[in-house]
Amino acid sequence: MPSLLAGLILTGILLFTHFATAADITIPYEVEIKGVEDRELLKGMEDIADTVGLKDNPPATVALLKRRADRDKEQFERLLRAMGYYSGRIEVDVDQDDRPAKVVFHIETGPVYLLKSFDLNLGDQPELKQEDLLLSPDRLGLGPGTPFRAGQFLNAEKKVIENLQMMGFPFAKISERRVVVDHGDRTVTAALRAEPGPTAQFGRVEVTGLESTNETIIRRKIPWKEGDRYNEVLLELLHKDLVELGLFSTIAVSHGESLDEEGRLPVRVAVKERKYKSVGAGISYRSDEKLGVNFSWENRNLLGEGERLGVVATFSDLTYAAEASFRRPSFFREDQALTLSSRLAEDKPDAYTSRNLANSALVVRDVTKALKIGGGLGFKHARITQLGESEDFNLVSLPLQLSWDRSDDLLDPTKGGRLGLQFAPYMDLSGEDLQFSKGKLNYGHYLKVFRSPSIVLAGRVTMGALSGAERLEIPADERFYGGGGGSVRGYAYQSLGPRVGAVPTGGKSLLEVSLETRVRVTEKIGLAFFMDGGNAFEDITPSSGEELFWGAGVGVRYFTPIGPFRFDIAMPLDRRDGLDDAFQIYISLGQSF
Repeated sequence: MPSLLAGLILTGILLFTHFATAADITIPYEVEIKGVEDRELLKGMEDIADTVGLKDNPPATVALLKRRADRDKEQFERLLRAMGYYSGRIEVDVDQDDRPAKVVFHIETGPVYLLKSFDLNLGDQPELKQEDLLLSPDRLGLGPGTPFRAGQFLNAEKKVIENLQMMGFPFAKISERRVVVDHGDRTVTAALRAEPGPTAQFGRVEVTGLESTNETIIRRKIPWKEGDRYNEVLLELLHKDLVELGLFSTIAVSHGESLDEEGRLPVRVAVKERKYKSVGAGISYRSDEKLGVNFSWENRNLLGEGERLGVVATFSDLTYAAEASFRRPSFFREDQALTLSSRLAEDKPDAYTSRNLANSALVVRDVTKALKIGGGLGFKHARITQLGESEDFNLVSLPLQLSWDRSDDLLDPTKGGRLGLQFAPYMDLSGEDLQFSKGKLNYGHYLKVFRSPSIVLAGRVTMGALSGAERLEIPADERFYGGGGGSVRGYAYQSLGPRVGAVPTGGKSLLEVSLETRVRVTEKIGLAFFMDGGNAFEDITPSSGEELFWGAGVGVRYFTPIGPFRFDIAMPLDRRDGLDDAFQIYISLGQSF
C-alpha cells in the first residue's frame, strides 16, 4: 500500500511537471508589414492587427500563429477596400525556422480608386434639393475625382440625417445606399437615398424625475416655443444647458415616436437629481508658499432653483481666509446671474500683512456660450502693514469684467483660447482723497501639434496696470507682484518687482509670459517643459533698467478623472544672490494655466 501511494504521488508530480512545462512553451515572433506607403493605411493596419497587438502574448503553437496571421489578412483586405484600394492583394508568410519566428505581410495596394460621381436622392420630399441641406458633394468630401473612402461615405450619411433633423424632419433615415466599383477605369459611383419623413413642430414638453427642484428651472432653459419648427440641435442644446446646472446625475432629452393630432412632436425630459450638498478638502504644496489646505461646503440647490451657496476656509503660511459666495441664476434674465461674495482674511506674504474684509455684488451676463460680461459693486476694508507702517483703507470699487473661453477643457485644455479682462476704479472713503484704477488682461492659447503621442503647446501672456495715484499711495495688497506658481515659476511668491532692501513693495504694472510643451507619455502620465518670464515695474511703463526675469523647468502630470495632478520643479535663470533659492517646487491639481 505505501508503494502504491508513492507511485500515485510520483505519477501526479510527473504529470504536473509535464503540463506546466507545456504551458510555458510559446512561439515568440516579430511582425513586418511590407509594401504600404500610405501612412494612414499602415497605421490602421497596425491598430487592427492581432499579430501586432498580441505580440507580447505569443501563441503556444505555429498553427495558432498562422491562424492569427490569417485573421489579420482578412482584416487587412477589408481595410484596403474601406480606404479605396479595391485591387489590392495580400500574401502572408510565417517563417517558423527563425528565432523568434517572423510574420511578414506582403501587400500590393494597387492604386486608390477615385469617385466618379455621388448622388443624393431625397425620396418622398422631391421639392427638397441637395443644396437645401447645404451639403454639396465637395462639402461632404465626395466630390468627383477625390479618393473614395468608406468612412467619408458613412460620415456623409450622418451629415445628411443631421441636416434633415435640423430642418424639421425628426424621423429622417437612410433607406438605400449604393456603391458601384468599376475595375475597368478604377472608379467608384456612390449614391444615397434618404427618406425625410413628415415635417414636425415642437409639441408639449413633459418633465419627469424631479423631487426637490422646481420645474421652472428646466422650463426656463428650453430654447424653443411650442409650435416652432422642429430642430434636433435644440434638444442637444437643452441637454448641455441642463448639464451645466450641476443639479442632475442623469439627463435624457428625447422626442416622441410619433406626431400628435396637431402634427406636433412631444418632447420628454427625464432627469435624476444628484445630491446637492457636498463637503470637500484640498491640499497643495509650493516650496515658496509651503503647505496649503482648504475645506469647503456647498449647496448647489439652496432654494430649489439652482441657487448655489458655498463656504471655503483656507489655511497656509501666507493666508488664513474664510470665504462665502451665493449665486442666483436667471437673475431678471435667463442669461444673467447674480453673485454675492464675502472674504475675511489675514494675508501675510513677505511683502506686507493685510487684515481685510472684502464684499462684492456682481451681475454676469452670458452674451454667447463663450463670452461673458459682468459688473457690480465692491467694498473692502483693510489694515495693511508694510515696512513697519500700518494704514487703514475703506475702498469702494466698481468692478467690470469680461471673459471669453473657447478652450476644450477647464483643467486640461488642448485647443482653443481663453481671454480674461478685469477693470475697476477705486475710491477710498477714509478721507485721504485716494482714487486709482486697476486693470488686468490675461490670454492663454492651446494648440495640439501631435495626436499620438499627444503634444500640446500652451502659451500665456498677462499684463496689468495701475493709474491715478502714486505707487506707494496705492494699498500694498492692490499693487502688482511677480513670481510664484501662477506667475513666474522658479522665483518665490511675490518676490519680483520693486523692493526696499529685501522687502518687495509692488509695482504699478505687470508683464508675464509663459510657454509650455505638454507631452502625454501614457494614458495616465504626462510631462511638461516650460519657460516663464515676467516682472512688476515701478511705473505703468518699464524703465530702461527694469527687465524680465526668466525661469525654466520640467513637470510631471498624473491624469485623474477630475484633472491632471501637477508636480513642477523650476529654476530661476536670473538668480539673485541672497534672494532666490536654487529651485522651487509646485504641487497642485490642474495645469499651470
